[in-house]
Amino acid sequence: MENRHAPPGVNSRSQTAAQSAADLEVLREIDHVYFSPTSEFDAARYVLEHAPSPPDCVAIEAMFSKLKRQQQVVSGKALHLISQQRDNCDREFAEIQNIRAQLSDTLDTCKKARERLKTASNHLTISTFVILANVRKRQIIKSVLKSLQLLQSLRSVENDVAEFLSKKEYYEAIDLILKGKKAAAAHKEFTCIADLATRLQDTLDMTEERLDSVLASICYNFDENVFKKLKKAYDLLGKTQAAMEQLHMHYSSAVNESALEAIKPYLNNNSMEMKFQEMCQTVPTTKAPLCLLNLCEKLFLVMKSYYLLVSWHTKNEDTVPSSNVFDIEKNVSREYIKQKLKAGLIRIWNDVQAKVSTFLKSSGLEEFPFEKFIQMLGILRKLTQVAEIFCGDKSDLLQDFIKTQSVSYIKNYHRGRMEELKLFLENEGWEQCPVKSTFNLQNLQEFKQFRKYLNPFKSDTSIAKTQSDATSSAPSQDDSVYISKYFTQKTSRTPFEIFRNENVTNDDIFGIEPESDASDESDDEPDELRRDFVEDDRHDYTTTNDYIPTSPSKLKESVIVTNTTLSVLRNCGQYLQISRYLPQISLEVIMLMNQLFDYYFYAVHLFFTSDLDVASSTLYTSKLNLVLKRISNSINVSTEDNASFECPSIPQHLDMDSEANLHGLSERIVGVESVIFLAKQYELLHPYLESIVAQHQRMILEHFRDNTLAVVADLRMPVYMCSASKAVDARSALIAMSQVRWDVKNVAVEHSPYVDMIIRKIQVFALRLENISSKVTLNLEVINSIWSMVSKFIVHLLVEGFSNATKCSNGGRGLMQLDYRQLFVKLEKISRLKPVPFQDYVDRYVKAYYLPRNELECFVKEKTEYSNKHLLALVSSACENKRDRQALSAIVENKDNPA
Repeated sequence: MENRHAPPGVNSRSQTAAQSAADLEVLREIDHVYFSPTSEFDAARYVLEHAPSPPDCVAIEAMFSKLKRQQQVVSGKALHLISQQRDNCDREFAEIQNIRAQLSDTLDTCKKARERLKTASNHLTISTFVILANVRKRQIIKSVLKSLQLLQSLRSVENDVAEFLSKKEYYEAIDLILKGKKAAAAHKEFTCIADLATRLQDTLDMTEERLDSVLASICYNFDENVFKKLKKAYDLLGKTQAAMEQLHMHYSSAVNESALEAIKPYLNNNSMEMKFQEMCQTVPTTKAPLCLLNLCEKLFLVMKSYYLLVSWHTKNEDTVPSSNVFDIEKNVSREYIKQKLKAGLIRIWNDVQAKVSTFLKSSGLEEFPFEKFIQMLGILRKLTQVAEIFCGDKSDLLQDFIKTQSVSYIKNYHRGRMEELKLFLENEGWEQCPVKSTFNLQNLQEFKQFRKYLNPFKSDTSIAKTQSDATSSAPSQDDSVYISKYFTQKTSRTPFEIFRNENVTNDDIFGIEPESDASDESDDEPDELRRDFVEDDRHDYTTTNDYIPTSPSKLKESVIVTNTTLSVLRNCGQYLQISRYLPQISLEVIMLMNQLFDYYFYAVHLFFTSDLDVASSTLYTSKLNLVLKRISNSINVSTEDNASFECPSIPQHLDMDSEANLHGLSERIVGVESVIFLAKQYELLHPYLESIVAQHQRMILEHFRDNTLAVVADLRMPVYMCSASKAVDARSALIAMSQVRWDVKNVAVEHSPYVDMIIRKIQVFALRLENISSKVTLNLEVINSIWSMVSKFIVHLLVEGFSNATKCSNGGRGLMQLDYRQLFVKLEKISRLKPVPFQDYVDRYVKAYYLPRNELECFVKEKTEYSNKHLLALVSSACENKRDRQALSAIVENKDNPA
């Protein structure tokens, strides 16, 4: 047959995609009326009737161009369709010619047969015709037997199909039914076969239902061999895409059914028919963690089945390029199924997220014990890792929900810890806990997993690793390999089985590398739990002829903590566990840790400065005042985010009135030094805390360190002054000083009697401080702080006494210098302070008596540490000229009331 080609410009191979699209658009614009039969429709009249009115050349030309374009497209399309069917037409014509030739041959055969029959009728006998009749009967009987055999085979189809289905040979069962239907359709002349055809259709419907049931079971346990047979059967039925649609509906139902089955065992009355959310609300809080674990395990099995389904299609359903029409249709079907499966991953994960989120919203997370809450975080973290492997989703919705719920839980948990801290503080005995001098937070079990981050030798690499862990929410490569094994193995094990092991640690749960430093293992158990007492440093107490005891301690470092201090640290360790497992809420957790410190710090100040009876202006630094004011506002004022906490009550069991114990000095020391120790532990944590928060959040941590932790040591001054101010009876000392004559003419050789009285009081203070050192480990820093406050009180006492002198001569001023120098010499021997601090305060005041007029004026203007009473007394004694005295007095009086 000769090859024919379509006209140029018409063949689809010569047309571009843009031209085809343009022609298709033109065809769509043609009115349907133009396609009416010519006998019913006059195109010319129709065009004239719809011509532009009024007539316009431009409009008419546009209409003409449009109609001409439409005619060209229609003509081209018609030619194109004709050319497409040209080959088929040629083939059919050739077939007709072939049939014509065969008919001609058949006619010739019939003519010959008639001629021979005519010859036979003239020459053959009747017996010959009987034989031919019998042969015909034989052929008819054979046809009947064949029909009977067909009926017999059709009747056995149902039993054979049932047998195939029992053997899971779905393709063979469908094939047998379809062949039976085809055979029945070919013999409709039999009434019984028509009835059998109806029964075969019913059998086919029942078989499809059986296939659908097996297809639904795939959702819970994917079997590659079973799915192959199912797919082959659906391909034979031509319902591959419909089966895939149905399979996705089954997976959605499987997620719902698995969720319900996971919840039911934990209900008190599981016979009740309730919605999923109502069932979640009915689960007891004590059973909620186990219920969540069971829910995730059940849902994972459905996800695993779908994951295996997608993997099977990826490996076995590769598209084969082909120009055959049937192959193209198959490839399109494969591509559709591929896209459907890909979309199904996200859909199923969203269904799983919805079920888990619904359960969490209804389970009362705020009532979970801390360990159960950590376990719950581990389960959810594992679930997000599963999602990463399953569909590559970052689980933003679940992550946000976890963050919100975790912040809510930790705030509620923190509220309980603050109430507990208040109770501890109000009942604390403020006795030193027996721990060794090297004790720090790393010795507590709660900080065991943080040692490698706090070790100064490993801090750089460890903190860098912490930063990378904190900033990455995706599972590590090890996590991916670990979870992928559960997706591919053929057992019913799940990644969540680790949570059923009672011996598993939180680090195991969260997949964090455990502590491996052997040097720390010996210190796993904290000393305060072993009840090891402090190291026994025997102090050498010697006395001089004046009975001056030495400093109670030669220790450079000591650890003074209370049970409440350890409780705060343990709470911090628990808080950090949450931030370690949920880096996205690290800042919120750290702020709650800081609130624990603030409350403890404020309580110690409140308890041990309540009896401060001296002026506090020089005892409180500006930063300390700001910190105390800030904490006071945060405790008493509630905000939308943070509830206010009740200020602790001053304990009544503390004895701060007895002179024998220096007015509760040992309790004051333990309170202040425990706060300072706590601040040091916070500073030790600071590099790690910086590593787990975002870069822009570090300023908050630095502000807390520089403006709170850095000023904690300033609390020693007001607290220790409460006891130091009672070391010497100020009233008796001032009376004794008032009895001294300061207007003597000659310089005295002996110091005044009040000096000995003060020295005796200081010696008594030193002896009592020695007794305190037997109960509290006092290091040099604590001792020096206490004696500094004694010195500060004495210098102010001396200036007060000197300012009370109404008359003072040069000899009296010399006696003042002799008195305070003698006093500080003795104080230096007793306290071992070299030099004794604050003595310049007295020295400057006494020497000011000798200043000339101009320098004295500068002194009263610049020295703001002295009160107006002190300065007026100085002016009245130092200025002999009445005019100068009045002028300087006016300057002093105007200092508080500037113009």
